[in-house]
Amino acid sequence: MSQNIITIDGPSGAGKSTITRLVAARLGLRYLDTGAMYRAATLHCMRVGIRLDDPKAVAGAIKSLQLDVELVQDGPVRVRISGQDVTDKIRTPEVTRNIHYVADVMEVRNWLVEMQRKIGLQGDLVTEGRDQGTLVFPHADLKVYLFASPEVRARRRFNELKERGMESSYDEVLKDVSQRDHLDMSRELGGLRKAMDAVELDTSSLTPDEVAESIIKLAKGRLAAKTRKIDKSKLGLK
Repeated sequence: MSQNIITIDGPSGAGKSTITRLVAARLGLRYLDTGAMYRAATLHCMRVGIRLDDPKAVAGAIKSLQLDVELVQDGPVRVRISGQDVTDKIRTPEVTRNIHYVADVMEVRNWLVEMQRKIGLQGDLVTEGRDQGTLVFPHADLKVYLFASPEVRARRRFNELKERGMESSYDEVLKDVSQRDHLDMSRELGGLRKAMDAVELDTSSLTPDEVAESIIKLAKGRLAAKTRKIDKSKLGLK
């Protein structure tokens, strides 16, 4: 299941989406943004009009979610709900603040993890999220854990919202980042954790290109080692 699979996990704002897209494009692999899937599930529940703090209501609402995820190499994952493109709509601050309600529901997480694993069956994938290397693809060829200071991540998120024309203040974004860190690390289901065999990369003072190139170098090294191991196996060598 883990043929040519790279997992990139880390907290919100560490640069996962941008860097994962770069790595996928340069290595010719597919790109999966699992956070977009949870955002889509959250948007769906918000549209249905249920109480998001009611796990049973969320579990019931998710049964009617018709989710389609289109993987690409050189752009954001395209997400559709019931055939409607919601790629931009799932990125609002309101959706961000409500994700934890939906992501903490076991039925939602189990359904999306199964969906992610089915996508991974084809291999040739770079996938990012919080639990890709620990839960979804524990046998991935390369696991990377990205991180940066809360202040740096808040600044990135603030600039991203500003570019999209969404009004917010840096202090509000920093507060949201800190709260989300606490929620992500303390949740029982799919909490943010670094895999024991993951490579840690601090992105605070690095450009996306620098981080991507570091990961690409690691990936090529792992692939070369994997190829040598397969060749030895075919020759009956240890």
